[in-house]
Amino acid sequence: MRSKFENASLVEQILDAIRNSILAGELQPGAHIKIKEVADQLGVSMIPVREALARLLASRLVTIEANRGYFVASKPTVTQFADFIDARVLFETSAVRAGFSNASKADIVQLEKLNNKMRKISKKRSVVVNVEWGSLNHQFHKILVGLTRNEFLVNLYEDLSLGSLQFQLYRSGNDSFPDFKRLIVEHDNIIESLEKRSLEDLIFNLTEHIKAIGLQHYDAANSKH
Repeated sequence: MRSKFENASLVEQILDAIRNSILAGELQPGAHIKIKEVADQLGVSMIPVREALARLLASRLVTIEANRGYFVASKPTVTQFADFIDARVLFETSAVRAGFSNASKADIVQLEKLNNKMRKISKKRSVVVNVEWGSLNHQFHKILVGLTRNEFLVNLYEDLSLGSLQFQLYRSGNDSFPDFKRLIVEHDNIIESLEKRSLEDLIFNLTEHIKAIGLQHYDAANSKH
């Protein structure tokens, strides 16, 4: 969290910086996030830091304790993660159904670009790559939600961090989670469904893709016992 930001989208940039620090393991579960310290590191005032942290509460990456402040949340349990997967399937498939008719060639091109970026970085495994992958994946799924052309839904999806929340599980140190190659192929299937204008295939491929993350998490968690 060393970068200093311009005024444009200041809160969003601070939010991304804090979120990435959590996903990268720089801020460990239970760590106290000191507002003044974060503000000094980023070269900003404490006001936008407070707002960014307040927005991060919805993502469950951070928690707040009365008279103590903000803390990095504990890693989700397998059961909590399964509930998250079910909620994400419901949210994203409902958004795609509502916005399917709005899908344009530009949307498809953007999805292809993002997946190609993920394909390029998937050959390496590191903290930096994990965080970059999480960000690209979040953008990919936000485009799908954005087919609704509903700014409120897109902002809600962004605040909930639904596209990248699972990547906080990298803090468990399991190098095999998730299977990048498999997820890239699943992204290709989603894009192909859009190109073919098949809503049925799109819903199926999107549902299976989101559930695959949950299955990989379950397998990774069990492999550690």
